[in-house]
Amino acid sequence: MKNKVLSSDTVVSLEPKARKSFLASSYKKNLTLLGVAAVILLLTFSVYYLGQPILVIYDQQTGESFVEVPTHTDDLLEYNWIHSFEHIPWKERYRIMDNHKLQLVEIQVAGFGAGIPENKGKMTVENGMVIMRELEDRFDYISWINSNTALSSIVLNGKTIVLGSEMPHHHPLKLEIKRRLNTWLTNR
Repeated sequence: MKNKVLSSDTVVSLEPKARKSFLASSYKKNLTLLGVAAVILLLTFSVYYLGQPILVIYDQQTGESFVEVPTHTDDLLEYNWIHSFEHIPWKERYRIMDNHKLQLVEIQVAGFGAGIPENKGKMTVENGMVIMRELEDRFDYISWINSNTALSSIVLNGKTIVLGSEMPHHHPLKLEIKRRLNTWLTNR
């Protein structure tokens, strides 16, 4: 900006004020953009974090949570049981679906007895185990009365997340896949 002559004797310089005003305006604008970016980043993270699916195991009567583990679509969940009457190993494998439901994909059992299905899906015998595959059963959740002796473990993608003995004996438990936000709101 040029100096301005008000009269023949008075010269007013506008450059320092204009420069100072421009710098202050630029600083405020950058600070505002940084704040907006931080808010957008925080909101994005919150939506992702709180929307993330988690596997939750809790007591159906008290609501006490025993396990909360992040999950993803196509993760494999496995229940390892010892049949309460026959005392034979029994495994059930589930795939976590994108709608947070559980699809039973395989049952492995060492024999047949009370409560064991005898004609589900495609059956084969491998290494002494009856294996049932191509199952179409879908579940919103799994509920059971926990037994410290019948439930050996629950495994997610090959990693044990809880042993049956780590949860209360003869309590009604429930496993379901929820959004973290739903679990967070329920526990408040």
